[in-house]
Amino acid sequence: MIWCQSLESREEMKHITGQISKLKYQLQTDKALEQFDGKEHDKEDWNQFIENLGDEKNSFFKTCWLYAECYIYRRLSSFFENSLSLSEFDYFAKQKRNALVKSIECIEEILNVVQGIDCTTSDSFKLMLKLNLWGNRCDLSITSGKEVQLEGNPFDLVRSFDHKIIIDDSSFIIECLKSENSIKPAIVEFICDNAGYELFTDFVLADYLIKSEMADKVRFNLKAIPWFISDATINDFNWTLQFLQNHSVPILKEYGMRWQRFLNESKFEIAPLDYFWTSPYEYYRMRDVNPNLYARLSEANLIIFKGDLNYRKLIGDFSWDFTESFTTCLRDFRPTNICSLRTVKADLICGLAEGQADMLKNKSKDWMITGDYGTIQFAEKCGCLCSKN
Repeated sequence: MIWCQSLESREEMKHITGQISKLKYQLQTDKALEQFDGKEHDKEDWNQFIENLGDEKNSFFKTCWLYAECYIYRRLSSFFENSLSLSEFDYFAKQKRNALVKSIECIEEILNVVQGIDCTTSDSFKLMLKLNLWGNRCDLSITSGKEVQLEGNPFDLVRSFDHKIIIDDSSFIIECLKSENSIKPAIVEFICDNAGYELFTDFVLADYLIKSEMADKVRFNLKAIPWFISDATINDFNWTLQFLQNHSVPILKEYGMRWQRFLNESKFEIAPLDYFWTSPYEYYRMRDVNPNLYARLSEANLIIFKGDLNYRKLIGDFSWDFTESFTTCLRDFRPTNICSLRTVKADLICGLAEGQADMLKNKSKDWMITGDYGTIQFAEKCGCLCSKN
């Protein structure tokens, strides 16, 4: 029976390899985006989206690159979903897990520092926020799947990168979290990006928010399918906790068990699976496309959007003037207070000071695509008069 299953998987892999080759050819020759006709849970949403593109914009080169890029990853997942023996297979899992394993020494150093950190100071919160921001550099999609080897003391690195944070609204985020007074539990939503080291830093920041009583609950929104190589799925989330709990290093084991306990006590929570996060839609369209998700996010005190793809969807993958305000570029997508943590890997940005982009370009013509610069941006929920850039 085991041999038969293995043979079946090999035959299906041959078929999937052929489908990937066909997809590559369609991309290279600017073919139309095909509709989905298999077992995909979200095929009706995708098919409606493709139909609404119209013939004049329905091809890889003619449509918005955000749409084409999301389509490629969605189509790739569909090849496996529609197989018999590989429907649950995450073809990026090994790379994501290796990325965490290779970061173990760095992770141990961080936990040794975090264990004794004072959660009552603004400086400690800013440090955790920046640690989480720079965790976004460990993105397998920007390195074509190559694992990122972290070197040096992580907190020394974070401090040394301060001059590379070109927008820093961290003080306003602190004020937002401390000023929210409500009878309801204070909820912070993470719209997660990468698995591996970055997801670990998500846990560290979430732990800080609980320990400092800035939040009663942290909810993690994860991807429904393998996405952009290194994006975190529910399986990645659970595997990370298990990996830490079973590790031989005592402090890794301790924090793995602590975070599992937080999950059991609902201080940490995995958000209901939602295919909107793997849709092509920009976030300003969420209220119309997925009103239930918009309503749930509206109940949070703060949403933390992680990474470059989330940033592109926040500002609509639109080439705004670099000095345009973050609030304007959100186009009324403000279900609640919003924080974006992003290392800059795509040539889209807003909220810069006058002349700042020219100064950065003089330093490096590729400053927008290397991930060397970071932004911490904040927008208050509608009804407030003091929204920042």
